[in-house]
Amino acid sequence: MELMIVLIIFIILVAVVILLVRGFFGKARESSLDVDLHSVKTAVDAYALQSGRWPTASGSLPEAGQYALIDFDASFVKEGKTYSFYPSFISILPRYYDEGVWRIDSAALVSVNMTRDKY
Repeated sequence: MELMIVLIIFIILVAVVILLVRGFFGKARESSLDVDLHSVKTAVDAYALQSGRWPTASGSLPEAGQYALIDFDASFVKEGKTYSFYPSFISILPRYYDEGVWRIDSAALVSVNMTRDKY
């Protein structure tokens, strides 16, 4: 009987720890997404200011209500020097950068078509 009580207490403690750890990692993923969104937005703005183009396949923003994928390989030449979006403007690539989910809309807002809890 005493062993059963100890086992039940142990199981309860393990369950509490698992729930706490799961919540911690969920918040860490959300924070990581926020940091990546800010970094990419800053890099997109800097790229656009220096090149006069956007880091998309066409070099322009999409029409209203549409999205264009961000081209992390985008580049331009200025005064004989080649600048590329990565690594010239963003030094660390965001998670899932190569899955085609990073996008920019007609208002130059950067987003990723992935839910916060999946990031």
